Amino acid sequence: MTKTIYLQKIGDIEPGILIILRKNLKWFFKKYNFKIVILPDQLPVLDSEYESNKRQYDALKIKKRLISHVKNKQYYRILGVMDVDIFSKFLNFVFGVADLPRNKSFGSALISVSRLREEFYRRTEDIAQFEQRVFKEAIHELGHTFGLEHCENLCVMRFSNSIDDTDKKPHDLCKKCLKKLNNYLSDSS
Repeated sequence: MTKTIYLQKIGDIEPGILIILRKNLKWFFKKYNFKIVILPDQLPVLDSEYESNKRQYDALKIKKRLISHVKNKQYYRILGVMDVDIFSKFLNFVFGVADLPRNKSFGSALISVSRLREEFYRRTEDIAQFEQRVFKEAIHELGHTFGLEHCENLCVMRFSNSIDDTDKKPHDLCKKCLKKLNNYLSDSS
């Protein structure tokens, strides 16, 4: 049975971002024969998820709602993709959030493309660089859903504390993390 990673639009986001991300994820996961599907519906961004003192949205509240939205759909993996600035717990900002899986049959993650744009830093737009950043952060957060933790090697699972960290890390897994992913997926039914 083919396993599917679903991409869920949250709030207003350019459809082209998800189309390119789907293509890149399909390439990354080709060895595992995952289908990558963009869901047609769009979840709204809610005022109750906005923290006015931070001028950001609470990523954990949004991810919790994403999980509720797909609760009875028996999805294998879901990645929410949005274009608003987000934070999480004790971090001033995050590019995304995910949990290590409680079971192998479901995992959820969320990324925001807002801080992945050069314009966020008042610099000239670079579309190719933006697409690579989105791809890396999507792989990173999905990696968590497959049991991968942060890595100290030159690896896509390395924690990004800044946009420069994201730019420096590769879009690939190091040998250690690739082995963990392969073991995780070979143990899955």
